[in-house]
Amino acid sequence: MNRPVTAFWKSPALAALALLLAGPLDARADALSPVVGVLRFPCPGGSDTVVSAPFHPAPRWVGRLSAAPTNAGSGLVRLDIEGNPGFAPGELTDTAHFLYCPGGTSAAGRHFVITAHTANSVDIAATIGNLGGLLTGGRIAILPAWTLDSLFPVATQTALHPSSNALASQRGSEVLLFDGQTAGTSLAPARRFFLTPTGWLEAGSYAPAGDEIIIPGQPFVIRHPSGAAATTFTAVQQVYGEPVTIPIRVRAGGAQDSSIGLPRPVPTKLSELDLESIVTNSASTAPADRKDEVRIYDNALAGQNKGPLAVYFRVSGQWVKDAAGFPAAGNDLIDPAAGILIRKAAAVADGTVLWVNQPRYDVTAP
Repeated sequence: MNRPVTAFWKSPALAALALLLAGPLDARADALSPVVGVLRFPCPGGSDTVVSAPFHPAPRWVGRLSAAPTNAGSGLVRLDIEGNPGFAPGELTDTAHFLYCPGGTSAAGRHFVITAHTANSVDIAATIGNLGGLLTGGRIAILPAWTLDSLFPVATQTALHPSSNALASQRGSEVLLFDGQTAGTSLAPARRFFLTPTGWLEAGSYAPAGDEIIIPGQPFVIRHPSGAAATTFTAVQQVYGEPVTIPIRVRAGGAQDSSIGLPRPVPTKLSELDLESIVTNSASTAPADRKDEVRIYDNALAGQNKGPLAVYFRVSGQWVKDAAGFPAAGNDLIDPAAGILIRKAAAVADGTVLWVNQPRYDVTAP
């Protein structure tokens, strides 16, 4: 079976390159060499491959806050940054950037879109309550967002078969995105994008789409048409060494599916994904007693609109697999960058729960 190939590097040369890419670093920030990783994922022809980018681009800024966050109105929060970063007008908004909160606060692992900025402050789409514990001196990083253009540069990418023009009959590979807002289960991807020699377009509207943001933890589907050759999707950049938090939708009207991407580039045991905090236990293995489920999709099986390879749920505080005898499954390994679907049972009210995933590797090790 085809499996992802992952590698980490932490050498003085690569660390120096990563630091150059990162831009200025606050002298008070932890002085650790970034760990660079690469993940190569085979994409069979005529098939859907569910993948994600489990790395982050080199930071534009890493440092601390010079003051506690303040309410900027209109659903925005302002954060003043130490060290005089001197951002140029539009530097963080002409191309999308996130403010990332590392560990140490209740906001640990969260990413917030930067909507505006000055030379030394940023406004993010959030509330003060979203940033609990992030005060004066709190650590932050400013990360460029992954976009279709940055993941698949028109001139150099080799993962997708380009379309010769916008006609469906001339369509090559597509990238399919889930919107995270549609209610229900067994949801089809909500949006489709394709690459032409002149850039990215969205199917239907045919609007330019190169700046479409791939949200951290958001999987996407690479769909190769029938008869197309196999390719390889390669993700490369810095490894998350601290928590990554991903919102999972719940609703009162019934079960809700959320597609997520594993934010770690290494195989991880199901019991070490930290899903226990958001997955409700089932009363028994009987179908009528079933609550939340975790569904895993195997990209090695060729085909489109595939069903899950495995379905897991929790009973009496243990992970079990929906298979004959309901075997214990906590030690089952989940491949890096594979698609994961969380099916939450009906909730008391509409909303979200936060999945906080901790790294099981040590990026500070020599």
